Amino acid sequence: MSRSLGLVILMGLVSFLVLYDTGSQAAQTGSVADLLLKDEIQQAEALLDKQPRTAQSVALRGEIEFRRGNFERAGELYKEALRMDAKNGRGHFGLGKLAMGKVKAKEAVEEMKRAIELDPKEPLYHLYASEAWAIDKNYLDQSKQLEEYLRLNPNDPERVVEAKAGLEMLKALGTTDVAVVTAPENPVPIRVRKALNLIFTQLTLNGRGPYNFAVDTGATQTVISEKLVAELGLQPIASTVVYGIGGAGKVDTKLYGVKEIAVGDVKIKNIPVGTFNDPLVSQLADGILGTAALSDFIITVNYPANQLELSRTRQPAPATTEVLPAWYFSNLLLVPVSVNGKQGNFIVDTGAVTTVLSHNMAAQLGINQNTPGAKIDLGIAGVGGFEGIVLKVPNVTFKTAKNTETFPQVVAIDLKQISKMIGTEVAGVVGYDFFSEYKLSLDYYGAEVRLSK
Repeated sequence: MSRSLGLVILMGLVSFLVLYDTGSQAAQTGSVADLLLKDEIQQAEALLDKQPRTAQSVALRGEIEFRRGNFERAGELYKEALRMDAKNGRGHFGLGKLAMGKVKAKEAVEEMKRAIELDPKEPLYHLYASEAWAIDKNYLDQSKQLEEYLRLNPNDPERVVEAKAGLEMLKALGTTDVAVVTAPENPVPIRVRKALNLIFTQLTLNGRGPYNFAVDTGATQTVISEKLVAELGLQPIASTVVYGIGGAGKVDTKLYGVKEIAVGDVKIKNIPVGTFNDPLVSQLADGILGTAALSDFIITVNYPANQLELSRTRQPAPATTEVLPAWYFSNLLLVPVSVNGKQGNFIVDTGAVTTVLSHNMAAQLGINQNTPGAKIDLGIAGVGGFEGIVLKVPNVTFKTAKNTETFPQVVAIDLKQISKMIGTEVAGVVGYDFFSEYKLSLDYYGAEVRLSK
């Protein structure tokens, strides 16, 4: 049986960290929640400064820190709120989200259950609880939480679409044996080729192929071209919305059930996939393989050797290897990186042809759209591409504890949508130009990323 994350039951199920309540606590802090819903973090914080220090206000401060990516501080505030009032649902909810971010399924489920017990009419708790149960591979309870969410909050169109799609997907694929991985104990390394600062591999779908897929650690799910859907004769089983890193934002898509994806020695059975119809992406690949689909393994993208290496065993890290603590949100891994002395959380993205900053991080470095000469015209910057204002930021040094990469110039793009989708600030995306000389290892269940040369 696969231990794959709840990754296949829709990246959209925990799309946004919204802050609204239906109980009496909401009446006391509703305006703060409204501001947070609009991403007005500073205004929300200023309003909280004027309010009494209660368990709920402290928990909401924890939400603000979570949104900013200050997870340790957020945890401290959630715990403080619970010391003040052990029955504060928001505090349990926050600790549940932090546990999900570290892929601690049992802990996440317990905290979400407690939040729901304390405030059963809060729709948000049920939505996040569904994701916690998905990580725990309890798809039956996941379905129940989605049903309850829809019962409590039927008038939120975007999330209703996502929740309904999740239920449709679970109904179509069944509540057991979703994305089951079968493979030898030690799979043979999977060959990849590098082109245009991306990496590609060959795989088969439903026994047909091989097809050319980009290998993308920054993809929230596996997607295939509409042309390939027609060729394979797949039938849609649900509709939802998906988001692309740095992309044009929300895109409506249909979801299809694939009986088997085979890559190297590895077979993934009963897996849902999304679709794309971008003509530029279609010229590059038949599809995009999200590496979270291989999360049963520790995945090493060995750039120098042009191969993917899969291991079921976590080995001690050599002294020359850097181990970065990671956070897992919506099938993405985020790692802390310092940029010219400013700290932020960056998405690990082999599908990005270049490393980019967010507009917010660029602003911290003194660059915005009003900076003379900052605006530039630039084309594709990742498998999904992007639209919007692009800024150039000169002389940027990225640092982790053991590694330093310096660039004479990087670009900054609008990452608000992806930050909103995963519920925390994304300072940028580290891509091919950062990783190309490393062996990059992803350990989803260990919530860590390793870098070695």
